[in-house]
Amino acid sequence: MSDSSSENPPHKKLRPTGIDTVQGLIVAFTIAMAFRGFVLQGFVIPTGSMAPILLGQHIRVHSDASGYAYTADGGSVFENGAPPTARAPLVDPMITRQFPMAETELGRLRAQVVGGDRVLVLKYVPWVFEPQRWDVAVFKNPPDPIGDSQNYIKRIVGMPSQSLLLVDGDVFTGAQDAAPNALRIERKPEMIQRALWQPVWANDWAPNDLKKLESAWKRAWPGAAFIPAGENKSAWVAGDTRQWKWPTANAAQLAWSAQNFPVTDWNAYNVWRRSSEFPMSDIRVTAALEFDQPEKATASFVLNTRGLQISASIDNATKSIHVSVQTASATNEPARALAQGKAALTGMQKFLDIEFWHVDQAVWLFVNGVQQLCIPYELAASGTTPEMRLSASGIDPARYRNDPVATKPAGIQSMSWNFSGSPVTLRNMQLERDLYYQPGYLLPGNQVSTNGPIILGKAFACDIDNPARLGPSDYLMLGDNSPASRDGRFWGRPHPILQRVTGFEKPFVVPQELIVGKSWCVYFPATYPLGSGLEMQDPGARSPNVVPDFGSLRFIR
Repeated sequence: MSDSSSENPPHKKLRPTGIDTVQGLIVAFTIAMAFRGFVLQGFVIPTGSMAPILLGQHIRVHSDASGYAYTADGGSVFENGAPPTARAPLVDPMITRQFPMAETELGRLRAQVVGGDRVLVLKYVPWVFEPQRWDVAVFKNPPDPIGDSQNYIKRIVGMPSQSLLLVDGDVFTGAQDAAPNALRIERKPEMIQRALWQPVWANDWAPNDLKKLESAWKRAWPGAAFIPAGENKSAWVAGDTRQWKWPTANAAQLAWSAQNFPVTDWNAYNVWRRSSEFPMSDIRVTAALEFDQPEKATASFVLNTRGLQISASIDNATKSIHVSVQTASATNEPARALAQGKAALTGMQKFLDIEFWHVDQAVWLFVNGVQQLCIPYELAASGTTPEMRLSASGIDPARYRNDPVATKPAGIQSMSWNFSGSPVTLRNMQLERDLYYQPGYLLPGNQVSTNGPIILGKAFACDIDNPARLGPSDYLMLGDNSPASRDGRFWGRPHPILQRVTGFEKPFVVPQELIVGKSWCVYFPATYPLGSGLEMQDPGARSPNVVPDFGSLRFIR
């Protein structure tokens, strides 16, 4: 018997028809719109209220005197109706703020303005991914939720069901019904804090040609931020390699020069914007040390501020690290210890990369990139009240109640690097500062008159006798660039449509239903001209904006 089989018919290739293509596009579009609506959305930053974390319209400024480059607010050169021929200073903040490197016309600056950062925002999902303090969030602007400026981006500072005060630049919080003196300081996590440091000075940006610079100025350079002090200070050697060297084993000191580099909340981004400056003491100081005789070397950093003496020391001989915080009274009263901590140094260190933080009433010390100590402190056993903090910062609370803007804190009294036991070379010295939330007043120009009666008085959360009281779904949003941010401190009553649609009528705060999501990353930074941007020697030179600054792609903290 023979087998018989029928051949299978050949498979036909299926080719997409026009209907299949349209269906695929519809599905893809639907998925994309759903993704955009519920997961991820892009926004463009228009202003500098979050600078330097996020940049609005800005100008890239490059200094030929030191090579330092920074971004400056482009929106400010269009304000006040000044003519294009008006002059504006060009400043190198790493050399001095006391006088400019050069000047140029506003018209030339306006021609250099580029667009703001483009950011991706992760939408908040209730019960899964909700707003947290210190998030950088996009939300609908309560005073104008449907107009051209409906989308705002700020940092979440006040959380639901809390009381809040802004005191000496820091945030004090408590229960919703807490008395003012029951509020206590909020401290930022390390990851957030690292993203918030703003440059004040770095020795890598010293003058390239000091004689040429002084000849052009017709005056002497004021000097660096840290200068030799103590006995035999002339033995310090500062060469063209941008390093400081102490050649002996005797005690040596580099002291901060308050006259040359005052530590305030001034920001180079606001160089063409007039704004009030507040002295502050929340700083990060770093230096890389190299010891010739590490077995005998000691190093310390000492900060005197807000009535305190704060010191962090490293002793190679005993392989120990010590941090202390104590009162530094001007009278004959004995010093009172507030906090201290010790840690062991791993082996004898020839090279030490030291990072000192004083921020949010805590002292952090990092050695060679590793956190060694984090020492929070309080001014009293029961904690530091807002009024105690004012007094410690040199402010009379009675005067502050009368005028919180004009009554400013005292500056840092002194700070210094101290060494002994070995010749030492210092590199990569830097001084940076934290955010500082300024007090203020409520002004008609910052409020929308059609939303209801104008509110006058002290800005929200700036009256130490009347803390901001947030409801169960209310958030307070503040800009990182506090002197140039129209934020929850100032904006007054919400739009009437919110009351009609949602019943919301509270001034100054943002209800949770208006919060869009958390800013995740800068996915497309601004494009710059071919070249290095605005050159101080030739501010008129310009090429087309064709080069995205891909080096500025970054996650947002």
